[in-house]
Amino acid sequence: MNDWVGLTVAEVLALCRTSYGDVRLLDEPPGKLRSVRFLCHDVEPPRRVVLDIEYGSGSFSQARSWPQAFVEKLKVVRVHESTDVLH
Repeated sequence: MNDWVGLTVAEVLALCRTSYGDVRLLDEPPGKLRSVRFLCHDVEPPRRVVLDIEYGSGSFSQARSWPQAFVEKLKVVRVHESTDVLH
């Protein structure tokens, strides 16, 4: 999973065979998109992963809403497994 650093969110989702609809956006503090969380299906057993993503222009949303195309093009800066419940 460490080799995912530098890839885009869309590239990692493709590697994991995970659809964007299964992605949970994590913004902390509220409005500042920092990470995405999902279940990676391409490993056995499937794993919950968190991708910390680059923060930059467009990453803040007072409405806490980001277009899929924007999120998918963000670069991964750190990868770790999640023990949290997905939804």
